[in-house]
Amino acid sequence: MPIAEDSTMTRSLAVAVAVLMAMISTGACYLAPFGPDPVQYAALAVIDGRPTAVVAACGRSTVDVKVYLGGNTMDDDFHVWSVTVTLPDQTQDVEVELLGAERPGWKITSSQEEVVGASPYSFKVVPLTSIEPGHHYTLDSSDGGPEGSSAPAVSFTTEDLTKIGPGQVLSAVDYDRSKVVSRDSFVNDRCG
Repeated sequence: MPIAEDSTMTRSLAVAVAVLMAMISTGACYLAPFGPDPVQYAALAVIDGRPTAVVAACGRSTVDVKVYLGGNTMDDDFHVWSVTVTLPDQTQDVEVELLGAERPGWKITSSQEEVVGASPYSFKVVPLTSIEPGHHYTLDSSDGGPEGSSAPAVSFTTEDLTKIGPGQVLSAVDYDRSKVVSRDSFVNDRCG
């Protein structure tokens, strides 16, 4: 009897390996369950009275940060401010003043209006120039996961800025919620 159980286990293992190999050979789209989860590296802080992204570097040499206006606008334009920041070696985290002017190591990547797509499905991308009361904004600095999945971004209003104290950040909990945590715990959680 032990021989029969052994051969059944061997056949089951062989079938599992064969299925895995078939999935690998048919393309990466089948590997989504095996890929890394998406990670949101940005949280929102208020530094010197200004909304600022705190981005956990986690060993990366550059970070991309973008903030965009939510869908509650009077026009159909997509309002966004985005920057790529080159980091010094061994940087644990970086502060990126939202809508800040370009400075050494920064490349603002949203400086001009542009039309994206072909009519009738085109839309205009417009640089975001201010953060105003009565609107919702989204802060994002994430690496995508399998098959383009994304991490929860930080949604906020100007009212949320008043709830963030010194040494704290507003961090995404999931796609619907954010919470205020210490800056150190946020960075340690992302890079730990």
